Amino acid sequence: MARASRLDVARLAGVAPTTVSNVLNGRGEALRLAPATVERVRAAALQLQYVPHASAQTLRGGRSHTLGLLLAALPPSPFVPVVYDVLTSAIVQAQLRERLLFPVVQPEHGEDTAYIDRMLADVDLAGVVCEYSPRNALAGQRLVDMDVPVVWMSLDSPPEQRPGIAHVHADEKPGVRDVLSRLRIADDRRLGVLVGPVYRTERLDVAQELFPGRTELIEAESWLPHAGLAATRAALAHHRDLGAFFCADDLLAIGALQACAEQGLAVPDDISVIGFGGYQLGEYGIGELTTVHWPLRELAAAAVDTLVDHLASGAPRAQVPTAAAPVTLVLPSKAVVRNSALLAPRPLRGGEGSPTR
Repeated sequence: MARASRLDVARLAGVAPTTVSNVLNGRGEALRLAPATVERVRAAALQLQYVPHASAQTLRGGRSHTLGLLLAALPPSPFVPVVYDVLTSAIVQAQLRERLLFPVVQPEHGEDTAYIDRMLADVDLAGVVCEYSPRNALAGQRLVDMDVPVVWMSLDSPPEQRPGIAHVHADEKPGVRDVLSRLRIADDRRLGVLVGPVYRTERLDVAQELFPGRTELIEAESWLPHAGLAATRAALAHHRDLGAFFCADDLLAIGALQACAEQGLAVPDDISVIGFGGYQLGEYGIGELTTVHWPLRELAAAAVDTLVDHLASGAPRAQVPTAAAPVTLVLPSKAVVRNSALLAPRPLRGGEGSPTR
């Protein structure tokens, strides 16, 4: 059934379209419209299930309550915790702030911004949280050029700051450094670094810095456990000097743990396994994985809050199209120490008690 229009309501009620607008905007009494006319319009609107277009409401009320969430292109296996954590956290936080959230995923192919124009033609957005990626830069710039407030959200440290209202990002290095700097591994052993396709380099840079000349990059076919299992099997068969695995994602670490078990290697006594992400892995029967908490949920919520706070502040809607958005929040990753890796205790600080494993 086609959506009813204001003209449809006017025809059914036998009034002018402007009368429909005045009644539904609550101005009937102020304009001294006859009570019978007001009732006819409301009855017609109810019968036709008429809902005013958001853009028209925005023009009348001066603001929209809908936020956009512009995500980078989805990975080949989109049903992974990274996508889930960002998307659901943004939805929940928008709801808590009494806003609607309209998520859009960057098309997998093509660099044009036509989809941004189509999105804005269909949905009036108060502002957009835009996940930073090199390909998303053009889309974000298009939004800024059209005076749509943009808050950039980077899952790691961005190489540049794009124009917009603000920039919030995660810092992957602190938690990785905390874990790997305390990793107990023999001097004649190397660290296997397990990654999936199109991997981020920030967390890997720490491994190469702490183990110069002693890292072996191992590339899995996907970020899922079965790919981690296959890649770790092959690595153990070809590299006899591996003393630990640092997996760039917890799902890969699940596969690595399975491969070690197949080879009769005791974790962590024979070999350490470290993940990244800090996801809830109870459904896989893995509860003791030493990992690094990637603050994606906190980041998505903070990005929504930053945008809503800006909109509520009464600050100018427009941004300077060429001005870099200031970094307003950096969320560091944190070590989650459990039983899958042999780690030295953290150094004692002044006034602190005994170190924990």
